[in-house]
Parts: sequence; C-alpha cells; structure tokens
Amino acid sequence: MTGFRDRARREIAEEHRSAALLPIMRKLVADSRAMLARGPADARDRAAAARADAVDRLEELQRRLREQLALRGVGYHRAATAAEAVDIVRRLLGDARRVAKSKSMVAEEIGLTHALREAGIDVLETDIGEYIVDLEGRGPSHITAPAVHLNRARIRDLLARAGAPLETDDPVVLSQHIRDVVGRYFQDCDAAITGANTAIASSGRFAIVENEGNVALGVSHPRKHIIVTGLEKVVADEAGALAILQVLAPSATAQPLTAFTHILGSPPPGQERHVVVVDNGRSRILADPRYRDVLRCIRCGACMNACPVYRAVSGLAYGSPYMGPIGAVISPLLWPRGGQADLPFASTLCGACTEACPVGIPLHRMLLDLRADAVERGAVAGRAERAAWKAWAAAFSLPTGARAAAAMARLGLRGGGRLVRPLAARGADPRLLPEPAEPHDPALLAAAGPDRSERPVIAPEEVLPPTPVERFRLRAGQLGVGFPAAAPASALELSAAAAVASTGSVLLTGAPVDRRALLAAPAVALRVDPATVVEYPAGLEPYLGADDALILTGPSRTADIEKVIVRGIHGSQEYAVLLEPPIA
Repeated sequence: MTGFRDRARREIAEEHRSAALLPIMRKLVADSRAMLARGPADARDRAAAARADAVDRLEELQRRLREQLALRGVGYHRAATAAEAVDIVRRLLGDARRVAKSKSMVAEEIGLTHALREAGIDVLETDIGEYIVDLEGRGPSHITAPAVHLNRARIRDLLARAGAPLETDDPVVLSQHIRDVVGRYFQDCDAAITGANTAIASSGRFAIVENEGNVALGVSHPRKHIIVTGLEKVVADEAGALAILQVLAPSATAQPLTAFTHILGSPPPGQERHVVVVDNGRSRILADPRYRDVLRCIRCGACMNACPVYRAVSGLAYGSPYMGPIGAVISPLLWPRGGQADLPFASTLCGACTEACPVGIPLHRMLLDLRADAVERGAVAGRAERAAWKAWAAAFSLPTGARAAAAMARLGLRGGGRLVRPLAARGADPRLLPEPAEPHDPALLAAAGPDRSERPVIAPEEVLPPTPVERFRLRAGQLGVGFPAAAPASALELSAAAAVASTGSVLLTGAPVDRRALLAAPAVALRVDPATVVEYPAGLEPYLGADDALILTGPSRTADIEKVIVRGIHGSQEYAVLLEPPIA
C-alpha cells in the first residue's frame, strides 16, 4: 500500500488543490468560531458530556435502543465486521434493484456502495458532493464537503464525461443539474440508505442532519429505508441529541443548524425501516483507555478544517475514508493491520485539532500515543531515523546543548537551508523551509500563553434585538425567510410547534411533518406562536413530541462546489413565517 508521504507528494503537485482548500478552510475556521459564539457559553461542555456519557454506557444504551426500536417496528441489526454489515444490508434489500444512498461515513468505511454494485444493484449517490466524487472515483476528501478538492472546471468535465455536457461551469447550473438527476431517480427507486448523526436510546428515534433534502426524500419516498450507523452514535436521550446538534453544524459548516434536522420516529405507513449498527473494531477501541474517547467524535470535520497538514495535502492523501487529524487517529485503530500506521505522523502536533474539537477529544495526545505504538511495533522508523532522534534527544537534554543546537540550525538555514527544497517547488509550496527567525528569550514567552476560555462574543457591529421573537425574526430573515402579513397564495401552510431565536429555526411535529408535501410545495408558510420561541436549540426538548419531528432552518441549500451557496435544492426556495398572534 502506498504510504502517506507518497500520496501527499502527489496531491501537493496538484497546485489547484491547495489553492482551493487554503482560503476555504481558513474562512471556515473563523466563521465556525463566530457561529459557536452565538450559542450558549456551555454548548461545547454539554455536547462533550453527552458524548462522554454515551461512551461510558455504550452497551447499556444499545440494549435500550434495541428495545425501543422493537416497539416502533424498526428492525435492529448489529454487525461485528464490515463484511457482515454489507451482508446484512444486501439481505435487507431483498429484491430491491434501485437504491438511493445519502451521505454516510460508516457506509464509506465498509465499502457499501461498491459492494452493492458488485452484486448487481444500481446505487445512486444522492448528496451532490458524493455524486461528484463518485464520478471521479477516488472517494471523498472531507467528511462534510466531499468534493472540496475539485474546482468547478474539473466538476464540469466529470459531468461531461458522464454524458452531461453543460455549457457553463457556474456552480448553480452544476448543482441544479445533479439535483434534477437525483430527483428523477427518487421517482422510481426501491430503497434508500442513509446514515444517522445520533440514535436516541430513550425513545428509539434518530437525528439526521442535512442541507439538500435528499435525506428527506429517502426517509419518505421509497418503500424501504435502511439506516447504517456506527456503534458509538447512540446517546441517552433527546437532551443529549440536542446538545450535539447545537455544536454540530456550527463546527462543521459554520451554520446555526442545517436546513433540515430530522428526528425520525416510527416509519411512515407502507414503509419498512431497519438500522444496521456497525462495530468494525469500535468495541476494541472502547476497551483501550488511551483511545476510547475518540468514540465521542460527531464527524463535524472541525479538526481537519483547522489542521495545517490537511490544508496542505487534502483528504485524499490519507488513503482512508476518514481524513485529517480524526482520520490519523481512528484509521490505525479501525485497521491496525491495514497499512495506516504512518498516519499519526501526518501532524505538526500544533494542537489546533484538539482546540477545534467541539466534544473535547484530546487528538494531539492520541497522535503521540499512536506514534509510540507504531515505533514499538517496528511499523515505522528505521535505524537511521532512530539514531537521528537519539542524537536530537542528547543535544536538547541540557540547556547548553539546546542553545548550541539552535544556533547551529540557524546558521545551517542561512547558509544552505533554502537550497533544501522539493524539485520544481512553487512559491506557495507548503514544504518550503521558512526564513530563520531571530532567537527569542524563553523567559519572555512564559507569561504569553493565550487565554483559552470560551466566552460568547457578539461582533461589535451586531446589536441584537431585546426579545427572543425579534431575535428569531432577525436570524430567520438572514436565512432568506420572509415575514409577510398573510401567507402567499400558493403556499403550503403548516403550524409550528416551536421556533428558535438564535438560529432562526422552526420545529414541526405530528401531522405537519409530511416530507412529501413539504418537498413538493412551491412555497411554505409556517405559523409560529411567539410564546413558543426558545432561545437555543436545547430549549426545544419539551416541544419535540414522541414521534417524528423536523427542524427547518431556512430553505434547502448546497455549498458542495467551491463552497458557493446554492439555495432551493430539493424543496421550495420560498419560506415565510406568520407570527400568530402578531407582535406589536
């Protein structure tokens, strides 16, 4: 198997990849930080506590989940290995021959799409980013933005090769073409496969987040729906699920919440639903106290957005469905004999990943432990490298030696270090050695540690209205939601159970959760009682009901092509809110 360094070298040679990634990732990190600051000050602590509790009680919660699913008529199937998971899905599909698949990292992990196609089943990736990378044939390069490594010209070429020669590479045109292909496929498909962001043990419900509406189509249109999820994705109750949702979208895409947040209860009439819970090494990880906390991961991708190595080489260099710092940790744990031992060395150990993680996973410490494990097994580091590190340790073990070594290094950099560079290196090549800096007095650095405490901050130019209802109007308006005096003539009118001030979201429960009608409507008018507006998503818990619920946060959208936002993917672009009774 090709190692990380070889793959990284090839990816860096593709100059447009880093040119596309760097500005996107830098802006995303800053925007995510600002979006998290809009939420409650303890949002990250709550999410971390919910995930830590789930990891501590994993088997207990899985037993409870299974019991609740049985009451709902949902099949529960547990797979010890990837091969067993694929076999279960194939058996559950039965005579299904056309399968619409939504984004699922666990399905990617077990190679589900490829395996089903080998069995003669027609599988369509219905997420726009996944559709694109499926055409390319190399897999996703980011957990939440699969095609972020591809520019619009390359995507247009891929579509042309697939039989769709489009006249322009405008991201709107490209996105709408894929949307139309997906929409037609759902009119005549036998089954849908989705992932799940959380499985709620206390009620047997699932939370699934998405922006485009393809999951909404999958859970409502085909006669069979299969959820493929990891063993660790369970949480104790709705409060835990909402705590995770409060940090998931802000950390992943710098959104307050995704356009659709599905809380799935019992399957709709005429639909059969199953969940396949995949272990595939997770129980082994759970048993190791050094690494069990990696199972807290909510797959937001915040660590890779912040990682300087990921930004330089892109996700494809990792050779794994999981990339960036989380991939460098979890890949060698899931596949200890799979040639992934060098991934923990794909890090500067700067700690940016741990800082960015919204659920408090100490990724930097795990990277160090995995490096030590790999060296101990002899999987990495030859004799020459070991000798070099011993020399380094000897030189830096005493202050005098450390100062002398640093001085010699500065001289070496000035004298010939700039000559040590890759062949045909470009000015923006991340491997170029930096200019040597002037020496610093370590005493001056001792008191310069940054204050890492998290405080809710509002941008100086933003003055928030004084009441929750007015803040809801502001946030919903920023998402393109109108507040007319009366519903548009053609609108589907629905009564909301509650709304969220900080995100501009509206909650539907019970009969209004008719996804087929919602997606088909030319316009949607949502009636909201101002008395039901809560400040944060966590406040929705009393309003969630006992069955299906749907949180809408603006019209459907995608940003899978160069992070250009395109609204109205599946479903209407026109959303309106009617406050009843109206506020003065």
